[in-house]
Amino acid sequence: MAELVRRYGPALLAWVVVLCLRPGPAPGRRLVRLCVLGLAVSQTALTPGFEALVRTVGFDDLEQLIGHLGMLVAVWAGAETMLRLHGFDVQARWQTAWSVLSGVALCVVFFAAPDQSPQSPWVLEYSVVYALAVLPGYLIVAGVCLRVARATSDRVLRTGLGLVVAGAAVAALYMVSRTVVAFDLSDRTSVTFAFGDDFLLAKALPTGAHVLVLTGVALPAFASWLRRRRQYRRLAPLWLALYRAEPAIALEPPGLFGSLFPSRLRGYRQVIEIRDGLLALRPHRPAAPPGLDGPEAEAATIAAALHARAAGSPPLSDPAPLPGGHDLASDVEFLCLLADAFRQHRTISAAVS
Repeated sequence: MAELVRRYGPALLAWVVVLCLRPGPAPGRRLVRLCVLGLAVSQTALTPGFEALVRTVGFDDLEQLIGHLGMLVAVWAGAETMLRLHGFDVQARWQTAWSVLSGVALCVVFFAAPDQSPQSPWVLEYSVVYALAVLPGYLIVAGVCLRVARATSDRVLRTGLGLVVAGAAVAALYMVSRTVVAFDLSDRTSVTFAFGDDFLLAKALPTGAHVLVLTGVALPAFASWLRRRRQYRRLAPLWLALYRAEPAIALEPPGLFGSLFPSRLRGYRQVIEIRDGLLALRPHRPAAPPGLDGPEAEAATIAAALHARAAGSPPLSDPAPLPGGHDLASDVEFLCLLADAFRQHRTISAAVS
């Protein structure tokens, strides 16, 4: 069971992260998704099931080239993301050129070898080319992520970047170990490195590197989803009360799926619909009751406006203004505090009555 998890677990984790990272117009988002997709392809190609499939169709050892090209794409996309986002455009162009040339060289050397046994001609050269292809990318990713992690105050982002740095360092260590092992196994050198076949270097390092990188990439996205879900659930009682008073504000009726898996668009729409509901209630908004201020006062006026509208009271001649934030983020935070106060106000009112 443990061996199955080790062989298939990183691939499954990578595909889950690919599915969770929604495509978007931002180049950085596309590159991150391409990076994780390369990791998913690389890990899938090196699973026993894919190896058996390749051998069944008569392409022995091709899974190794596919896996390494997938890793090269992942490393290129990760390094490109780091360099482009921080203004290193010239270095990014050099990194792209290096990755393309390395990929071509990797294919040429792979097909020049009669087979992939350690003693075959060109196999040692293949290992060296692969190491030279990916090591610069590992160093770029680790260096830029470490620089950003030291500068940011976001704990989740800093933790995610730290995991990526650790994963890149572990992957670089594995590549060095793998290259030394290739020299050891080749008949053309006298290098001895028996420790390279140990479980730690041969199996634990590559698996650990992939898990660290994938976890680091997924952590900020997962934290963002948790925050978005929490905000959506906090706003739900206020939205529902406004929807019952004015169903026309909602594009869709309330449903279970949206509350469990709220997308960014759904959360944005929820905020817009709450604002539309508050506008619809504005003709019935009284002044804030004495002794209350902030979200508590606003929650009391909303409850009074809902009651007046339901009772058919005539509109007020001078309704109270609508407070809020100065941008989307601050308005969402204000509405969350308002929804909390509104829920508390309704609970107290229900207990009193």
